[in-house]
Amino acid sequence: MQRPYPSFAELPVNKSGPRGNAWGLWGNDDQLGTLNHLTAERVRDGCREVTTGDRVSLNWQLEGATNPRFQYPRNNLHVNMINKEPRVAAFDDEWSFNTQCSSQWDGCRHYAYQEERLFYMGRKASDFEESPEPSGIHHMAKKGVAGRAFFVDWYRWKMEIKKEKVDAFSSHAIPFSELLAAADHQGTPLASIQPGSILIIRSGYINQYNHMPEAKRTELDTIYQHTKPSNIGVQASQEFLSFLWENRVAAVAGDSRSFEVWPCKDEDKKWQLHQWLLAGWGMPIGELWDLEELSRICTEQNEGKGRWSFFLTSAPMNVKGGVASPPNALAFF
Repeated sequence: MQRPYPSFAELPVNKSGPRGNAWGLWGNDDQLGTLNHLTAERVRDGCREVTTGDRVSLNWQLEGATNPRFQYPRNNLHVNMINKEPRVAAFDDEWSFNTQCSSQWDGCRHYAYQEERLFYMGRKASDFEESPEPSGIHHMAKKGVAGRAFFVDWYRWKMEIKKEKVDAFSSHAIPFSELLAAADHQGTPLASIQPGSILIIRSGYINQYNHMPEAKRTELDTIYQHTKPSNIGVQASQEFLSFLWENRVAAVAGDSRSFEVWPCKDEDKKWQLHQWLLAGWGMPIGELWDLEELSRICTEQNEGKGRWSFFLTSAPMNVKGGVASPPNALAFF
């Protein structure tokens, strides 16, 4: 039986566990975390977002970050084509890739509370070595992710409305106050987000990666092979975490390499999103999603007045014990 839903101030649920955890809220063997907010009723209600039939993929090229590459040993996609001649005129293929190099969901095996070395529900690395069952991405794949998505096009607001340039390859932190302002400008205040929604934030990372000058590509490719890349992202803060929790957001996603700013500033580390969301609440984090076409379509919807919510579907790969997965995400209007 599910416990009463606590306020953010009442966390942690497991008082003997790390700060902010929700361990046990959805049962003592829970595998889904905040995806439990995606009830059948909320998914059905989210289907009402489909009115025009427009749709767009939110998946970046699976080759991902090829130039500049991310830090070794994160290997990009390699496709091995298998010619079956002369027995038959046909091809098979084999794919190998690191799930962190392109669009992905980070699952509950990806990141722990760093001091305690504990993952969601208090699980340990040794638990994952012993069995593929606990916290594997296959639990997320069983029903997939489907529901109403709420899009905050922060990059468009920052560049076109505020006329302020940003470097997506720096540790530029996006404060919660600017997410509020961008959503207000869209005419969709963040306070209007409904329980069970997926929050999607555009930071401009993919846009700037795709349009990067060749000289900068060469420079960053060299740097990235011995230094973990800096990147733009949401600032880790009590305000942002409280908003997600109190509004029962099911998952978050963005176009940045780590969703939150990297590296996290020292004064913000106690609110680091990867620890609170993945290890604390079991909330999936979507990274490197391609939101460029989504931005265009959202802007053009409603006779040019814009529309910033839609129905999202995502079918993670059914890999038992998987850490992360391409999202295979689609937006429907």
